Amino acid sequence: MDFFVWASFALISAANIITPGPAILNTIRRATQLGVKGTLPTILGNALGLVIAGSFCAGGVAAFVLASEVLWTLFRWLGVAYLAWLGIKLIWVKEELDFDNKGAMAPRIASRVLFIEAFILAATNPKAILFFVAIFPQVMDASRPIWLQSTIMIATFCTISIASLLSYSGIAAFLRSRFLTQKRYRIFRVTSGFLLLAFAGKLAREVK
Repeated sequence: MDFFVWASFALISAANIITPGPAILNTIRRATQLGVKGTLPTILGNALGLVIAGSFCAGGVAAFVLASEVLWTLFRWLGVAYLAWLGIKLIWVKEELDFDNKGAMAPRIASRVLFIEAFILAATNPKAILFFVAIFPQVMDASRPIWLQSTIMIATFCTISIASLLSYSGIAAFLRSRFLTQKRYRIFRVTSGFLLLAFAGKLAREVK
């Protein structure tokens, strides 16, 4: 792959990735609870979800789904439903944190739960699928091995995503150690829930 093409893809990907969305919001929420180290399963789960989505597109399966109005509509409604479920869960499920004089004590949440939650969120996000479908044909060189080019692009996208989420996680953990209280955490959870419902509503309006 030509370096200029790769660099352009990296810049476009970075602009897409750092824009706040469900994955970033979920990572910030978990960092507020668990700190940077505790969000590693979340970040890795998101990365694997992106790998699956990217491979899905590079393999041409996404083109088939997009060509089928029924399948694409079903896929998008699955994403809407999962975002809405996460939002409602944040609003209604009570979660108390224990505090001592050093700040918030992290709740015990299984790494598997964090990983699966982030994986599903990334793999069912139509925004990522549409980005891959839109950009891959523009940057791929048909005269060169497609699998190698797609591997490079997916790896680049995931690396930028991991760096972005780690940065957001670090900022959230820093603020947690200085400003977090049970009341503020509750407000943050409820606000996050409504934001996820807003994302779900936005996607639902776009489903045709």
